[in-house]
Amino acid sequence: MPNDLSHFRLGITLKARGSSVERNAVKRCVREVFRELGPELGSFDYNVVIPREKVLSFPYPKRLRLILLKELRSELGLE
Repeated sequence: MPNDLSHFRLGITLKARGSSVERNAVKRCVREVFRELGPELGSFDYNVVIPREKVLSFPYPKRLRLILLKELRSELGLE
């Protein structure tokens, strides 16, 4: 959604399951992707929803990072 700010905002929806270490690893990966692509993301609000049925343990955060990068770059026309 567009916002009135000069930068993007990020929300991460992640249900309480798995350990806090696993949840935080997933959140860090998502934030890292958005930081990398920050200048190209514009003034929009983004919400990343992690489905309840996903297993958060390794290698999920690493795969999530690669998929997010690919999808966002594709949508932004960077690939």
